[in-house]
Amino acid sequence: MFWLLLYVVVVDALVASFEVIASNQHLLAVRGRPAVLGCEFTPDSDLSNLVVTWQRQEDSRVVHSFYYQQDQLDRQCPKYRNRTSLNVSELYKGNASLRIAAIRPKDAGWYLCIVTNTKGTGRVSMQVTYGALYSEPRLSIHVNSSALKVQFETEGFPKPEVIWLGEHNRNLSYHLEIYGQTEDGLYFVKSICEAQKPMLNVTFILKNPLLNQHLQRQVFLNYDTTDHVIIALVALSVVCILLIIGIIWLAVQKQNKHRSSL
Repeated sequence: MFWLLLYVVVVDALVASFEVIASNQHLLAVRGRPAVLGCEFTPDSDLSNLVVTWQRQEDSRVVHSFYYQQDQLDRQCPKYRNRTSLNVSELYKGNASLRIAAIRPKDAGWYLCIVTNTKGTGRVSMQVTYGALYSEPRLSIHVNSSALKVQFETEGFPKPEVIWLGEHNRNLSYHLEIYGQTEDGLYFVKSICEAQKPMLNVTFILKNPLLNQHLQRQVFLNYDTTDHVIIALVALSVVCILLIIGIIWLAVQKQNKHRSSL
């Protein structure tokens, strides 16, 4: 009975001494960049009994596996093929962190790091959130007889906060269109601000709070309507001149035809 109790105490002590810890339980991953999911465990100098399994928590898809002292990727989910890696030299130190190359939208979600060695078995979960920096806003200006329209287009993730400011930081009304996610997981954003005066001085601001991104672009335009009046007058003058030339040509043709008939 004494030996049985001693065995139980020793086993409990070994299990209690084994830990699996997430370096960061919430990882913010940026589109196109690699992400490192940190996982640390109580190390053992002998890797022959080490088993490391990374999988998606929601459906148990295998993201990466390591046992028999090498990567075992036969059961790896195809979406992670050639994109994941462990640093084998770090496994001796108890570091089972997983590197995922070129983060994609569908990489977001919950992950499990499961580790087993001679000292015990443990697991830890962590969440990966996906974000994409918004591209440089593309500017276009539309002019008609009564108004000026300034438009910016850009792509990113998640949905942004948009602000238009006029002179003296006055908030302006604007039109905002956000289209559904593309194959790259980006939102296409188009915003238009309209001005009813010849001089335009507006500032476009876009914020991506998730990635702490702040884009600010100022547009200054002096739209002189007199230029359009001059252009219209010149065009009208050309039309008049062409009309006079046509009338003279017809008169000459008529006179020549009359002479030839005599």
